[in-house]
Amino acid sequence: MAQALGRKNGFGLLRLVLALAVIFAHAMPLGMGKPDLGLLESRGQTNVGAIAVSGFFVLSGLLITRSGMRLSPARFLWNRAIRILPGLWACLLLTAFVVAPVVAYHQGRLAGFWSHPQGPLEYLEANWSIGVYQWGISGLLDHVPHPTAFNGSVWSLAYEVLCYLLVVSLAAVGVLRRARWAVTLMVLGLYAYMVHLASAFHLLRAPEYAPTGLTGWQLPFLGSISLDMFIPLTFMFGLGALAELYKDRLPVNDVAGVLAAVAFLGSARFGGFTVLGLPAFAYLLVWLACRMPGPLTKVGTRVDLSYGVYIYAFPIQQCLALWGVGKHGYWAYTAASVALSVVAAFCSWHTVEKPALKLKDLGLRKPPRGPERPGAVPAERPLSPAAS
Repeated sequence: MAQALGRKNGFGLLRLVLALAVIFAHAMPLGMGKPDLGLLESRGQTNVGAIAVSGFFVLSGLLITRSGMRLSPARFLWNRAIRILPGLWACLLLTAFVVAPVVAYHQGRLAGFWSHPQGPLEYLEANWSIGVYQWGISGLLDHVPHPTAFNGSVWSLAYEVLCYLLVVSLAAVGVLRRARWAVTLMVLGLYAYMVHLASAFHLLRAPEYAPTGLTGWQLPFLGSISLDMFIPLTFMFGLGALAELYKDRLPVNDVAGVLAAVAFLGSARFGGFTVLGLPAFAYLLVWLACRMPGPLTKVGTRVDLSYGVYIYAFPIQQCLALWGVGKHGYWAYTAASVALSVVAAFCSWHTVEKPALKLKDLGLRKPPRGPERPGAVPAERPLSPAAS
């Protein structure tokens, strides 16, 4: 992988495609009131949105691990904070003080809007710290197919931040550089547990977020963490981390890439997705990044819309559903969702995200600039959350 990846790679395009895939997936339940895209076709194992989030975690695992290895803990945490928080805070502000009042006016509920126990100010106070403690605002959006929630996509940010904290902890104690075998054991342990969960289902058709029966965590700033979701997402993040840690040994083979695609699609249809399809998908993403045609590698290098698309699409789709755009059919609703989300992401990048990234060296010592190793991946390219 080290030689095949190079400085020109497909990570930017892959992140954008994954963010757009979430829109296509959400269009079914949000606009049509139907099951998530791909849920029926996979026999309940997964859906397009869940696959896209898993893909985000693979790419983040690879890139974030490299950042953790080359940056000090303080600079690592600062860079991650300015990448996620300014864009999120701007989205929360716009949702609370622009989108929600417009929705309240449309629903004829401006009276009592500001004084509601779960009003816009309470929405900001509850959700500014990554974790989602309040989904709705002033009782609005109660007659759309997916009621009350203004932004259901941001749930994954808490899980991504947990993975960031795990990376910086392992880097601080030297595990990433001197004991990468420990990361391998951690990922294998997660995989063994997922195999155990899948074995209880006919033909290993376990849902991607299979019920563990374990009590989740309630963490400061991050809110409620479900182990049903944490285990598979951390596994996918770990696969990305292993790809970075073993990039000098990881083969990038076209035959293996095709086989990974077959395993991914076949298991999603017939069974064994969590034990075969997810690892195959992780390799498929790395293979696609390495084999991306030259012109497409420029996507996301100067203007990265993936994060903005991800965090703005859900409230946009909820508003389109409220205004009845869904009655014009899936494709009309999805096209409007994509167009408006891309516009919102473009504005977010130029007014919030890009200016915030200029602060990455503020008050901190810049890392030394040494010669790049063959196949080095730019560590500071903006990431999407679970966004990643």
